Amino acid sequence: MCKSNRLGSAKTDTGYYSYWKDLRPLVNKQTTNAFWNNNNLKFYKQRNVMRYRTGTIFKQKHAYRYGFSSNANCPICPCTDSALHILSGCQHTNMRNTIIQRHNTASVLIVQALQKGPCGANQIAYTDVGSADKLTEQGLDLRNIANKTLPSWLLPKLTAQALKASSRPDAILFLPSTVCSSCVTTRNPNFQQLAKDKKLNPNQWDVHLI
Repeated sequence: MCKSNRLGSAKTDTGYYSYWKDLRPLVNKQTTNAFWNNNNLKFYKQRNVMRYRTGTIFKQKHAYRYGFSSNANCPICPCTDSALHILSGCQHTNMRNTIIQRHNTASVLIVQALQKGPCGANQIAYTDVGSADKLTEQGLDLRNIANKTLPSWLLPKLTAQALKASSRPDAILFLPSTVCSSCVTTRNPNFQQLAKDKKLNPNQWDVHLI
């Protein structure tokens, strides 16, 4: 994949190789590989990341292929096993709870970072990464932030019930299209106040669904 690598007899016509080759110019290489420099991350976790990325993580499909199992289904739920199933697709109750908790923990870290950044203090409009009580305990400022139910001003034609039942992003971040600053000015007012005063002009804001 890199000039310094020696592919040897490695196959270059597989799906995984072509996926990563196409993705490589698009990703932030420092961020996507930061786990290698995390001293608190155990080696076996780093190894599992690479196994997942390369499609070599041991799963029921492999067990069935190599004769260790009579079927390729997940051993704790009726779905077909796969790397994605292991990561986030298992339907067993305990696994689903673990997956949701892991997702919320990661999402809270992202929202915390956004709130502390130059653009997040006034511009986080909505979250769906856990209960309001838990988020407050973790230091998130939820004043004027909708949680779990999409803000009514975002999709004004939907009923309250429809807003609650709609597919929701983890967070919504509004940034003015002209300037990125947490300081409230005429060019960058607090969007919460604009929403309250019915002055929220979509042409003046960039909406980021997280």
